[in-house]
Amino acid sequence: MSSPSKIVIFNDTHGWHSRQLIIALALHNIDAVLCDLADCAIDLEQTTGLMIPGFEEELPAAAMVRGIAPGTLEQITLRMDLLHTLSELGVPVFNPASAIEHTVDKARTSLRLHLAGIHTPKTWACENRTIARNIAKTQFEKGVTLVIKPLFGCQGKGIEKVESLAELEAVNIIGDAFYMQEYIEPFEPEDWQDWRLMVIDNAVCAAMSRRSKHWITNFAQGASCFSTTITAEMEQLAIKATQAVQADYAGVDLIRNKDGSYTVLEVNSVPAWKGLFQATGINAADNLAHALAKRIASAQTNAQDHVQ
Repeated sequence: MSSPSKIVIFNDTHGWHSRQLIIALALHNIDAVLCDLADCAIDLEQTTGLMIPGFEEELPAAAMVRGIAPGTLEQITLRMDLLHTLSELGVPVFNPASAIEHTVDKARTSLRLHLAGIHTPKTWACENRTIARNIAKTQFEKGVTLVIKPLFGCQGKGIEKVESLAELEAVNIIGDAFYMQEYIEPFEPEDWQDWRLMVIDNAVCAAMSRRSKHWITNFAQGASCFSTTITAEMEQLAIKATQAVQADYAGVDLIRNKDGSYTVLEVNSVPAWKGLFQATGINAADNLAHALAKRIASAQTNAQDHVQ
């Protein structure tokens, strides 16, 4: 057997997901080094201009982005610089920096979905409090309930539902950025449910239903997860949403409207899959490892062709 390929998995905290990836990658003769982007550096004394712990003598065969820690604008910019540069050097980055930039910012995701003609809740985002108040007032007068979310956020944290200007004024707006969406009433009254579909390389590898006694249906917020069947409409909607943000893989959240159709709530380019695994028995790490192995083989072929 040839020497194993050596890749890097980026995350600020490595746990169950990293262990699952290491096991799955080993079956493809791929070794993984666990690293935090915050521990890397730009170093122009290096030929590549990059310093990645564990790769002092060579570039990784690929990079898997599993998480990026919160930070200042400057810190996040440096981490994105590193991911962009790896791609420019021919290293497969999974997901690439562009996909992360399209999804870490919820307003950017909403815009990408809207411009691609994909059903997503009506959304407003601004930083001017007067503009936000006027938007909210107009929607409240129409009988619309709004959901206020942090522009950068995950796992259902910091989300508030508001039905009046008084409630809006009471919300702690994080970062002075208003991100407001129309609240989607559940298809069945008092039965809060949505669906998480894992898309990898333009195919849905697993899907689950999330149900809750509360309108926030995130697994991290206590929702129950169940294996589910999905329709062709749901499958195509999730795939198109993933393509719209230019992601290689993503967790796509769908909700059913009152008319029975589906809409995209969110697209996560660094999705967790523990709840999905517990609900379905499908370990997305196996699919991710297979996709990475294909990219490494393709990159190696391209490099050989370039040498010839």
